[in-house]
Amino acid sequence: MKEEKVFVTGGAGFIGSSLVRQLIDGGRLVTVYDNLSTGAVENLPPDKSMRFVEGDVRDFGEVCSVMKGHEFVVHLAAQAFVPRSYSFPIQVSETNTIGSLNVFIACLKNKVKRVVHVSSSEVYGTAENVPIDERQSPNPASTYAVSKLAADLSAQTMACEHKLPVVIVRPFNTFGPRDTCPRFIPEAIRQCIKEPVVLVGNTKSSRDYTYIQDTARAIVLALEKEGTDAEVINIGTGKAFEMSGILEMIKHYTGNEDKEILLDAERLRPNDPPVLISSTTKASKLLGWKPEVEFTEGLRNTIRWYLRNGKTWAYEKRSWNEQRALEFYG
Repeated sequence: MKEEKVFVTGGAGFIGSSLVRQLIDGGRLVTVYDNLSTGAVENLPPDKSMRFVEGDVRDFGEVCSVMKGHEFVVHLAAQAFVPRSYSFPIQVSETNTIGSLNVFIACLKNKVKRVVHVSSSEVYGTAENVPIDERQSPNPASTYAVSKLAADLSAQTMACEHKLPVVIVRPFNTFGPRDTCPRFIPEAIRQCIKEPVVLVGNTKSSRDYTYIQDTARAIVLALEKEGTDAEVINIGTGKAFEMSGILEMIKHYTGNEDKEILLDAERLRPNDPPVLISSTTKASKLLGWKPEVEFTEGLRNTIRWYLRNGKTWAYEKRSWNEQRALEFYG
């Protein structure tokens, strides 16, 4: 039986590296295409079923060439850290919007059988109703969210105009081992373990968190399930936790209940949606998916991974700062 070949953009990133593992475990041959702006080669498994190509989705010719011979594509490559879009709006839009269009056109030219485009719950912004289902009108509140919504619309337009066999999945917040950006949970874990105080932004917002293995499994199912072309499918648990409560859990699980928490104004986000909770109906109906890892179990797993892997996230190794971004996007 011929082994399926899957081309994964952004495969060295947080979600991508877990997805790659699941694809390999399922018997696929995987090519990871990543520019390593936030991804890390050490996130990837040393497996003969995987090859790594360093490249950028903004380079259409290279994307098209490396993709050749692959039957399936998962498009994850993006500048996915919302605060980065405040400082680098043009560069983030070039990657997330134009880069996505490059991938979609390359898929058409290479006649791939199926494309999964990974979007974001951020496109919904402040929701009119919760839980948020796929019929809700997008209301993006950041340059990042606008760039992701533009990519979604491009995917749907390519499906309509050119029969691109694409399905769009919108994960709500994902957490777990091998995170590559200083998002709330990895930063709270890092600071609770390493810093004298914990600096936070808005802790009153509530988010629907899905454990990384469940998010990756949903993407695999979207790749496998037929009859979902041009569909948008939310991926979330249908439950939300307030950030302040998550922080208290992390303090408890790391043995730092007495650690002081201070507001850091630089960590506040303009127009931060107060609540993001996903409807689970469509993912259950079309993909047969539901989350398997409960939040507190996933949080403990994440903390254990951090402690067993040198107490270091990938972004700590590369010193997350503006200069690092300028190396790739300046």
